Amino acid sequence: MLKKQEKDTAVKRDDGGAEAAMAENMDKKSITRMVERKIEQAIIDFGMTNKLDGVLIGYSGGADSGALLSYMHKYSRAHGIHIAAAHINHCIRGAEADRDEQFCRDVCESLGIELFVERVDVPALAASDGKGLEETGRRVRYRTYRGIIDSHPELHSVALAHHAEDNMETVIFNMCRGTGIRGLSGIPPVRGERVIRPLIYCTKSEIIGYCIANDIPYVTDTTNGDIDYTRNYIRAEILPRLTRINPSPEIAISQLCTLLRNDDVYIQRQASEFLSKNGIETSCSRQLLSGQDQALLSRIVRYMYDKTAERLYGRGRPYMVLDFEHVRAVTRIIKGGGAHSRISLPGKILAAVEGDDFMFLGEEEYDSKYMYCPEFNIRMDDGEHIISELDAVISVLREPDIDYEFALRGRFASFSRIALRADSIKGTLYIRSREAGDKIFSGGMNRLTKKLYCERRIPRDVRNILPVFCDDDGIVWIPELDVRDGVTAEDDGSGVDGVVFIYYARGMFADRG
Repeated sequence: MLKKQEKDTAVKRDDGGAEAAMAENMDKKSITRMVERKIEQAIIDFGMTNKLDGVLIGYSGGADSGALLSYMHKYSRAHGIHIAAAHINHCIRGAEADRDEQFCRDVCESLGIELFVERVDVPALAASDGKGLEETGRRVRYRTYRGIIDSHPELHSVALAHHAEDNMETVIFNMCRGTGIRGLSGIPPVRGERVIRPLIYCTKSEIIGYCIANDIPYVTDTTNGDIDYTRNYIRAEILPRLTRINPSPEIAISQLCTLLRNDDVYIQRQASEFLSKNGIETSCSRQLLSGQDQALLSRIVRYMYDKTAERLYGRGRPYMVLDFEHVRAVTRIIKGGGAHSRISLPGKILAAVEGDDFMFLGEEEYDSKYMYCPEFNIRMDDGEHIISELDAVISVLREPDIDYEFALRGRFASFSRIALRADSIKGTLYIRSREAGDKIFSGGMNRLTKKLYCERRIPRDVRNILPVFCDDDGIVWIPELDVRDGVTAEDDGSGVDGVVFIYYARGMFADRG
């Protein structure tokens, strides 16, 4: 049990502050009833009831988490549910952090609540990751909570002590960084299937009053007064000035958050239905997306990016998010970018347009697929040639072979066949890789093959592996693209003496051998 002296030392009572005034002007039962009604209303409004069996409480030892721990302890005894607490020592404040850890141990022992303690050197971790202390601390906390719940089947959710003023700080912080509806919606009262925030309707002064009225001990973090921390600056310098406009700005902003959250849920539902209807994961038709409203398109872009990050890095990936400029740049290439456009994004992920295809993929994956251009120069004598670097088979025959053609069509994704006049081939027939400045004489003129690839909408990954058939006079034929004037014969070889039949097949079906 906590000794009386320890409890008195732990609790910070400011007899001249709003909290003390509240305690004086309202009896203990009234303060308790008011706060607990707000908590119960939040539980109902945000559907937390089914998440209150097996709750891990994030417990720092401060007033907010102390009030939450006390309420949940009372709730667990009344409803027979299992609760536990978790304390993370961030190793930022030295002896004071160790004091808080011991304080939490003593409180939980006195209440008979199991406490999980994790010590993490957040400053060292932040330095190694190149991140700020606040961001790193947040990641550590959520990772710790997730790990505890995953390893203890009797725990199903984590309750955190964010309140109305925390929510207001978050809205102002997000607004100043540049954000959309979701950022202006503040702290979600329920996050996914695991995180709940029962104090979200309560103000800070109400929580302090609740602690005083119920003799709930708490410690004070001395760094809360350090305005070098962004949130502390907002709390100390900005929020007090808002009361000149509205004496209860946290309530007004809470209402704003509720309205925006409702709008966001509706728009997100429309985006989810669009994604599901069209089977979209990490790629889709560019034309399909370009006609969508910007509100939907921005959510579709973020969804596709998240799916790609999950595919590349797994569910335990580092926290990565697209900001306003990222999303705007991606939507620009969807709606007005060239046939081969790409944008670099966090996590070495690219958003890319290739013809009518829009996709997200890793940088290495993009390079291997769209920048790969093997160099080859192979003489095409009669017979079958297996070109492994192109995943292709090329056969040069003097007679058509229907059975052989049928077999190739069944084994390969793409098949082309051409009959050439033997007397039109000058010198040696060979294949080579594409080269800058390639031209083919077609339609009575020399035409740049690069322009033809674009006109025929041949994807870059395909054009890089298409063989260029040449003779001593230049390009004869490029499968799927064009053929030189005056070299073709009838498909059956009739009408001329001497015909060369070329069969080209690429992309063997994996399940057909």
